[in-house]
Amino acid sequence: MIKSNVSLPAAYTGVLLWVMACCMSVQLCAQTFPTGFSRVQVASVSNPTVMAFAPDGRIFVAQQNGALRVIKNGTLLATPFLQLSVNSSGERGLIGIALDPNFSTNQYIYLYYTLPDGSRNRISRFTGNGDVVVSGSEVVVLNLDPLSSATNHNGGAMHFKNGLLYVAIGENANGANAQNLDTYHGKLLRINPNGSIPAGNPFTTGSEQRRRVWAYGLRNPYTFDIQPGTGRVFLNDVGQSTWEEINDATTGGRNFGWPTAEGNSTNANFINPVFAYPHGSGDGRGCAITGGVFFNPTSTNYPAQYTGRYFYQDLCNRWINVLDLSGATPVRSPFATGLGNNALSIDVGLDGNLYYLERSVGALFRIIYTVNNAPAIVTQPVSQTVTAGQPVTFSVAATGTAPLSYQWQRNNVNITGATSASYTIANTQASHAGTYRVIVSNSAGSVTSSNATLTVNAFNAPPAAQIVTPAAGALYSGGQTIQFSGSATDAEQGTLPASAFTWFVDFHHDTHNHDGPAVASGVTSGSFVIPTSGETSDNVWYRLYLVVTDAGGLRDTVYRDISPRKSTISLVTQPAGMQVTLDGQPVTTPTSDLSVEGIQRSIGVISPQTFNGQTYVFDRWLHGGSATQTISTPVNDVTYTAVYRVDTGLRNPDNPPTTVSGLGYAYYEGTWTALPDFSTLTPVEVGGVYSLTLAPRNLQNNYGFRYTGFVNVPADGSYTFYLNSDDGSRLLIGTTAVVNNDGVHTAQEASGTIGLRQGKHQLTILYFQATSSSVLTASWAGPGIAKQGIPSAAYSRLPVLPSRAMASTDDNMYTESPGGLVTYPNPATRALFVDITAEEPGAATVSLVSLHGHVVKSQHFAELPAGVKSLTLGLEDVSNGLYLLRVEYAGQVRSRTVSVLH
Repeated sequence: MIKSNVSLPAAYTGVLLWVMACCMSVQLCAQTFPTGFSRVQVASVSNPTVMAFAPDGRIFVAQQNGALRVIKNGTLLATPFLQLSVNSSGERGLIGIALDPNFSTNQYIYLYYTLPDGSRNRISRFTGNGDVVVSGSEVVVLNLDPLSSATNHNGGAMHFKNGLLYVAIGENANGANAQNLDTYHGKLLRINPNGSIPAGNPFTTGSEQRRRVWAYGLRNPYTFDIQPGTGRVFLNDVGQSTWEEINDATTGGRNFGWPTAEGNSTNANFINPVFAYPHGSGDGRGCAITGGVFFNPTSTNYPAQYTGRYFYQDLCNRWINVLDLSGATPVRSPFATGLGNNALSIDVGLDGNLYYLERSVGALFRIIYTVNNAPAIVTQPVSQTVTAGQPVTFSVAATGTAPLSYQWQRNNVNITGATSASYTIANTQASHAGTYRVIVSNSAGSVTSSNATLTVNAFNAPPAAQIVTPAAGALYSGGQTIQFSGSATDAEQGTLPASAFTWFVDFHHDTHNHDGPAVASGVTSGSFVIPTSGETSDNVWYRLYLVVTDAGGLRDTVYRDISPRKSTISLVTQPAGMQVTLDGQPVTTPTSDLSVEGIQRSIGVISPQTFNGQTYVFDRWLHGGSATQTISTPVNDVTYTAVYRVDTGLRNPDNPPTTVSGLGYAYYEGTWTALPDFSTLTPVEVGGVYSLTLAPRNLQNNYGFRYTGFVNVPADGSYTFYLNSDDGSRLLIGTTAVVNNDGVHTAQEASGTIGLRQGKHQLTILYFQATSSSVLTASWAGPGIAKQGIPSAAYSRLPVLPSRAMASTDDNMYTESPGGLVTYPNPATRALFVDITAEEPGAATVSLVSLHGHVVKSQHFAELPAGVKSLTLGLEDVSNGLYLLRVEYAGQVRSRTVSVLH
């Protein structure tokens, strides 16, 4: 089953910070580091995405909502450096930052963010003035390609190397983008600081996008790092269903294989990861790699063994691992476990310590190293004010030689049993008010924390929240609008006003969650729309939260889960057992995938491919449409069948198959049960016409033929195609269609005469309205060429045209007459207009039938009055090509051929 782990971690909004507080003591106790290492909180920053260190010691931290914050001397400054207007849906927002190599003198900061309308991501340069931006200093460096409706897989990481800016970009939840060099999606770019194309990039010709590409075949490289000194580039690419990758992009032009490959591959065209770890639970396994950094600080007090190693982290399983790169094969070791949820953006600070962000609690943490020392307090307990009856927790973080012992005191008196790094009072009363501190000790000594004051206010009953809609057990489909409403009461205030309401939505995937659609707060009701693109796994659901806050500051939180409706998409091939693609990844048929209804999926083919010793090329999908197409998961289970045929070389006009008088031919599906052996047939010249005779079998008086092949045209001019039977009957050529050697598609009806330019042309001829079942011969002629035969073995019956239908077709289907059929335009683009005339009322059905006999579009019109009727058939979802138009009206059937050319 194909699953997708989105890379940018889900944001617990500010209202959840108080929920997480009760978990802090558990997290502190559960953390495991090598001896001497510990974690210290630097500052609180809600919804962080990425950080960067300034040469003067300041730390810039981006928030998803567009604010760029400054942490100075360990304190988060109240005034943001800047506040951008961004679209922060899903994984969008302010998601990338890089400081200019000459930041100390020019104060340039480069930011990667999503425009407010969500149309695209942009890279811009801003100029600082101390701790704030210079107003109006934005200079657009590069506007990236337009975004789809999918809000995930944006990438965003940026770093400078040798004065050039490297930018990592996700494939916007469309795997095909990763292999398309003419889009920025799914790439690592290398550009000049002004956005122009530098010398030395691997692709020197073609589109602007192609010439900026440094590496490609990436899914969502949310982070990467460049090793000081060596310039080695490691890309951390978030995987889909199986593997998380660390890729070496030091050399330009490398293709890392997505979406064809995930993890290691045997395909020689792809570069395998330096290291890949599998999905799953526990240390060393995960769901999304969200950070990685080379540890090469100028100075550090970390043990020397860590210098030159690569630290990386995962979103889900709360660990940091480290790679030893000194040998031929990287060696993984655990470093830290039991950390907080949703960690990302690990980096090395100017002080030689590791830093990383945690979105679950909205904070920046530093990992420090001390050994053979007496305890030292690194995070002091904080004074708190609570309402009687509510819980309260005091916590401390300390370093020193393990093991550390803790003893909490109230008003300088030991509290029995309070011997952990945190102390919780589950039901606070007025008698608990006072000062709290902790004594931390080890074999080398002890230290006493500062006092934290507990203030207990009078009892205040907490509010009670209720989600009214959607109802319990509610289901959703992609594209659906979800209406929500709620109510809340409070013992002191009664019914709470709308201003007390805060709503938000989380999108849950497997064991982790991401930001859901944006919803309004300060309202008692509203709505949000379920996206139709992005995550394709069925192991998902939405959780709607309602948080209400009373005048005393107490809150009540409730939530309602909304589960998906699901259908099964089955993929099969003819012949059975061949490969197709699902969301860009190869799969062997038959295969089935459970999918959320209304979610867009991509199905495609692999053509050519070798199967059972033969080379096959794609012929068609039985349901119609292009080789690669986006489908919306339907309400009911569905099977899509890809038809392949043995490759005859027909698709390459420069290497045509067997020819007769310069005409290559192929046999298409018809009444014969097996492919005729053309090698045993000898062309016969009769009056300058060369033909291969193959008597038709089981044919009735009314039938149609299709021919596909190539013609070699000696000179520009008008060429005529003929069809005759051996008894002299004149037969009508329905349509002759040619894809010219300049790529222009043309079609000529009825006359069989068409203008052609010199060169090879792919040719398709449809024959209808035969009046004889005798042997047929076909030929063509034009300037500089006498009549040349078309082998009759190339003909095949169109099974969609039964004799009763053809018998009711007008004798001349292209002539307007009473009871006739008129269509326009032809070729048609967005719509086909059909005029029909009948003497009596009746319902009408208008259908388009493919050359292979499959109905690709059908529309029924209710009871219509007699007379001339003008009907419209939309063509937006119909692929280019030739079709048979069938109109059933008042007991009659009218038919003619039409061409669709968008």
